[in-house]
Amino acid sequence: NMRKICGTVIFILIAILVVHLISTSRLSREAREQAFHYFHDLQEEIKNKEYLTMIDFTKPSYVKRMYIFNLKTGEVERFLVAHGENTGYIYATEFSNEIGSHKSSRGFFITGEEYNGKHGRSLRLHGREEGINDNAFRRDIVIHGADWVSYRAVFLNGGRLGRSWGCPAVSFEQANEIVSKLKGGSLLYIYGG
Repeated sequence: NMRKICGTVIFILIAILVVHLISTSRLSREAREQAFHYFHDLQEEIKNKEYLTMIDFTKPSYVKRMYIFNLKTGEVERFLVAHGENTGYIYATEFSNEIGSHKSSRGFFITGEEYNGKHGRSLRLHGREEGINDNAFRRDIVIHGADWVSYRAVFLNGGRLGRSWGCPAVSFEQANEIVSKLKGGSLLYIYGG
């Protein structure tokens, strides 16, 4: 009888975890609407119109919260993405535009040039909103790969990804693919609630 009770409790806990993961991995409707609205308004500034990227920092770091929309096929890919070490623990709660803050910035960005740096192939970001993210280039806020962006890192860090100095860091294994798609003036929207 005790075995049945334990089995039932384990089943309920797994079901709760699955429902939680599914509900936290959905992109905010508000974030999607804002990003597509901005994309349509700034057509002349967006050179790479094949992809639109959204990061939903209202989601915990252990779910895939970077969404890359292929605007030609309608396909959406999801990736793990880190936030800044002073932005929050599991959730991103504090944002900044200040140099040296080690916090993530919110808002709209246009991707710039790619380069090879200390984190390998990386992609510069240009903030489009004055006072919110316009220091991104000066702060060296870039998309780059990191070995601490993985489910292994979530396990080793007690339930969260490693954290950056403000960059939206991605898995080292997927950085090349992401940079290849987003380089050359695509729109990135970081939603923070």
